[in-house]
Amino acid sequence: MNLIGVSVIICTYNGRNRLKKTIDHLLNQNPEFDFEIILVDNASKDDTAEWVISYLQKFPDVTNFRIIEESRPGLNHARITGFRASSFDLILFCDDDNWLAPDFLTIGSRYLNENPKAGVLGSLGIPVFEIEKPEWFSDFSHTYAVGSLGKKPGIQPVGSFHYGAACFFRKTALEKLEELGFESFLSDRKGKGLNSGGDVELCLAVQLVGYELHFDDRLTFKHFIETHRLNWNYYLKLKEGISSSFPILESYKVHEFSELNSFKKHLWKNYFIILKGVIKSNLLGFFSSENLNQVNRVTTKTKLFSFFKNYNKTLEAFRANQKLFNA
Repeated sequence: MNLIGVSVIICTYNGRNRLKKTIDHLLNQNPEFDFEIILVDNASKDDTAEWVISYLQKFPDVTNFRIIEESRPGLNHARITGFRASSFDLILFCDDDNWLAPDFLTIGSRYLNENPKAGVLGSLGIPVFEIEKPEWFSDFSHTYAVGSLGKKPGIQPVGSFHYGAACFFRKTALEKLEELGFESFLSDRKGKGLNSGGDVELCLAVQLVGYELHFDDRLTFKHFIETHRLNWNYYLKLKEGISSSFPILESYKVHEFSELNSFKKHLWKNYFIILKGVIKSNLLGFFSSENLNQVNRVTTKTKLFSFFKNYNKTLEAFRANQKLFNA
């Protein structure tokens, strides 16, 4: 039986230089319910765990902090390990560069207890920069897990998603997925790799087992963005990593297509849209901003190549999801 409270899970890879303020902000929480902090060391090579143990010695009264290891590289592996080790009925996945507002756990736990159908609750990230903010950042900031992604507070339409940074999940929803035998089709982040999409995938899966996705802009956190992540070439690689999952996430639209053939037609329709995007981004590049054109070219070309690379895997995922979610 899960206890009433929040299990904060920090998944980190080589997070030694990022974790101090993240931990400080967590220790400054005073929620209405009990909470625990579980740090999952995901194959770090910078003595992250040893540093955290040493740092926590400054706080002898802190007894709700645990460190566990996940030797298999990959954010999805770390999330699952943290979830399985958790004690409470609410899960908060907190990245190692997320600085939670003092009332974050109180607002989140209260909201989820008042909305029992909410399986995912997204928050509002506010960027904090290690160096001066680049001129281009505001136009492309949504890729960095900040802002609302266009959401208004409350329940979101079916099929919506939110970034995994400082995002609540109801543990019963995750347990139901595990009971069904759910496994992610995306590897998500591994070490320094930038492939992603696991957070989106989890949001979609939770909705397929009957829960809702909500957003509350009162839940705020500062997202610390390091210098190397504010380089334009890094940003393009980040967009490439995100686009490389195409079209696997389409496999979660199992209630929109009754049979495999109609789903195949949907995939090929998307392919031709992407193909047109590639042609358009090359022909009209002279009439758009240089940055925007670069982003469009990277994303459309990556999706075009990923379509063929992931096509059979996407069909396999669609069949598996049909069976798993009884679509």
